[in-house]
Amino acid sequence: MSTGKVWARKIRGVGAASLAQATQSATTFLVSMLAAHLLGIEALGLFSILYGAFILAAGVTTGFVGDSLMVLNRHNDRIRSGLFAWFVVLALSLGAVGLVCSFLGTELDFIGAVLYALAAISYVAEDLVRRMHMAILSFSRIVLIDLSVMLVTGVVITGILLAGKASIDSFILAVVCGQTAGLVFGWFLLPASERQGTKRPIGWKPVAAYGFWRAALQALRPGQLTLTRIIVTAMIAMTAAGSLEIARIYAAPAALLVTGVCSYLFAHLARDSHSSVGAKLRRTDQAVLRLVGATAVCLVIGLALLPWAGPLLTGSVPSAIAVSGWLAYSMAIAVSTPYGQLAAVEHRARSVFVIRLSDSLLSILFVVGAIGMTHDYRWVPWAAALGSLAGGFSIRRFVVVALVRSDFRTSESDVQPEKATMGVPVPSLSSKEHDPS
Repeated sequence: MSTGKVWARKIRGVGAASLAQATQSATTFLVSMLAAHLLGIEALGLFSILYGAFILAAGVTTGFVGDSLMVLNRHNDRIRSGLFAWFVVLALSLGAVGLVCSFLGTELDFIGAVLYALAAISYVAEDLVRRMHMAILSFSRIVLIDLSVMLVTGVVITGILLAGKASIDSFILAVVCGQTAGLVFGWFLLPASERQGTKRPIGWKPVAAYGFWRAALQALRPGQLTLTRIIVTAMIAMTAAGSLEIARIYAAPAALLVTGVCSYLFAHLARDSHSSVGAKLRRTDQAVLRLVGATAVCLVIGLALLPWAGPLLTGSVPSAIAVSGWLAYSMAIAVSTPYGQLAAVEHRARSVFVIRLSDSLLSILFVVGAIGMTHDYRWVPWAAALGSLAGGFSIRRFVVVALVRSDFRTSESDVQPEKATMGVPVPSLSSKEHDPS
């Protein structure tokens, strides 16, 4: 295959992955934008916390089950049954937690809390179906799934507006309907081989061994953002959380680009079992450099268009400081996420989790410090970006580089016996031959 065709194929793949991420986030953008216009800025602050919890829940199931089905052998009956069983347990558990927390910790009544629990279950289920399509690199079908979610969600919200006054409950109902539609549509778009069940013994342990650390890792960033919103609300006001959310919505295109490219990169790293770690690192370095450059361009364009595009997209002019902070945060994610994905593919998810947990706590400390010194929400994303950037450099330096060195030493040890015996390989001893018993 010629170089031009290879590049064209990569560009199409990255474009499809970015478009798939964009269409998913377009629904979030649509719902948030309508909430800002129809519910008011204070209600938007509460809704951003509730919706952020959906993303946190999806991070848990995506890491535990979604990443496992991409890295482990999902066609193995035992693994396949384990993936399904773990998803059922996690989805029901997250729904129960959502029911209790929303009823006791928010203004929702019992009916609203039940709707919220159903929304959480439907959200994580639809997200898992998207992950199944991602595992087979079917990004174009993901776009269709996301468009169906956006269409149904928009229709339900429109119907509610025509029927009467909008409320947070009505927006949650729209989420339930939209995610359920995407779930059903996405399931039937899967190839028959991906929808097959199994009655073999459930592989609880092999799925948990890999999925636990990936779930913990995937939950860190949305958990950090949710906690950040709560801190802003507690230390300043709910209106400050709403203003912060408006700035994040405006800066969302850069985050879409980063997450789209990262999802494409992870899918290919997971499928590429033949390349050395060094070769994968070079590919990851190139992706990081391109992403940093792209987010820098987004920063310049976003600030230049802010006076005109801000009111068009959000109904008001977001703070330039907050917008540039969210763009800097996207750049920090572009630096950290690809290296974490590479380490996770090489089964170092626990090491990545330790570093990411540390940088998340560091980000929270920076956020609290920034609010304490300035009492100004605009510096919050800047503070969060510092911790994430530190985490990215640490993962590359202490985890990925160590993997490259280990892989290089392993390659050298495989070659040395052949040289010592003039090309005749020395047979390796089995574990039984090493064991005196």
